[in-house]
Amino acid sequence: MACLTVPEHRREHLALACVAALCTDIAARGHTASWSCSRDNRPSRLLAWTAGFRLEREYVHYVTGSPARHDHLIA
Repeated sequence: MACLTVPEHRREHLALACVAALCTDIAARGHTASWSCSRDNRPSRLLAWTAGFRLEREYVHYVTGSPARHDHLIA
């Protein structure tokens, strides 16, 4: 799932409401929600923490080819 809030509606906790509703639905189906994002994605990590997710472990992601430019990794 991805949440993108237009600037004029930021700070209204809309993404948090979406995450909470999705987690409720997942739990109702007998499953456990999980969250993954880049270590550098501070907004995503903050939203996860606010929604009640807690860090279980950090992982390393390997890819082949040319290294990604750092400016494209920052959200």
